[in-house]
Amino acid sequence: MEKLAVIKIRSGIGKSSAIKEGLRVLGLKKLYSCVLIDNSLQNKGILNKIDSVVTYGEIDAKTLSKLLAKRGRISNKKRISADEQSVNAFSESFLKGEKKLTDLGIKNLFGLHPPIKGFERKGKKTPFALKGVFGYRGSEINGLLEKMI
Repeated sequence: MEKLAVIKIRSGIGKSSAIKEGLRVLGLKKLYSCVLIDNSLQNKGILNKIDSVVTYGEIDAKTLSKLLAKRGRISNKKRISADEQSVNAFSESFLKGEKKLTDLGIKNLFGLHPPIKGFERKGKKTPFALKGVFGYRGSEINGLLEKMI
């Protein structure tokens, strides 16, 4: 099953209770935090409600392996101690749905930096369709994740 990377871009302060509840369900507490979810109808419903504060899209294996190697954490903020080949193999099987992050004890929350050289031209207040940041961006999420890792 295809996986989506969801990144919290804007704060939930002053937003409706539906947006706050959607952020809570996904576990997005801090700005620039990322979670990986399945591309299912339930998750699409949540994303439609909160797409004014997050950006999301389909993640590929190369970006996922970089994300796991640099930002993947086991409980107590310990880094993953694995070689590059095993991380690449795990990311391939994770995207196919054969394995889960909990198999290795990895948390599904990744703390990211603000993007190097900033966001797109129109900034954080405009949707991606209008050359902004938030909303659905498809496979373009991989480029943003590369800048934020």
